[in-house]
Amino acid sequence: MNRIIIMILLGAALLLPIAAAAATVPNAASDIARQMDEQLMMRYAGPEDPSTPRKQQEAVARAQIMIMGTTPADINDLNRTSPLARQMTEEVSRWLMDAGYRYQELRTGKYIRFDRQSGELILTRDVSRLTSRRGTAPVILVGTYLVSGAHVRFSMSLIHCTSREVIAKGAASVPITDDILGLLEDLRPGSGTVPSTYTRLQ
Repeated sequence: MNRIIIMILLGAALLLPIAAAAATVPNAASDIARQMDEQLMMRYAGPEDPSTPRKQQEAVARAQIMIMGTTPADINDLNRTSPLARQMTEEVSRWLMDAGYRYQELRTGKYIRFDRQSGELILTRDVSRLTSRRGTAPVILVGTYLVSGAHVRFSMSLIHCTSREVIAKGAASVPITDDILGLLEDLRPGSGTVPSTYTRLQ
């Protein structure tokens, strides 16, 4: 009986790091999305209204915001991204959609670029078409990531299309494990796996 219990405990101990590694990206994405959601609700949900429950005000505000997503760029080589960055966008967008935001991926084969000198956002598609949608003018989800010795640090921003104002920011780190290390391999042009739209700084 004791031998069976020991075997079960050993098996659980071996599986725990695998489960923890698998949860790190979704957990970091949820942290980022939650930070941005809190900032957006402070801005768009309005002041307390005794006649309308706060949750209802927030639900209405989220439903009016269209978020368009791109894949974060490696901050040390701004022309590159990775499967991990793509997964981060997927997880952040999943959280945002679950919360009630409208979401659309940009799949136009274009870049969303920042000028490193001025910090100015340059959209290389027709901004007037983006802002013609119903509800609050769309915002763009952009970001970068930094690979250090032990962690990958993601910094994500939501940028208002018409004003180019950063309206929310979130950041979180993902510990580098064997599983994560495999997701940091560069995506090369022509490989068939490069996302069609991603954040680019120049």
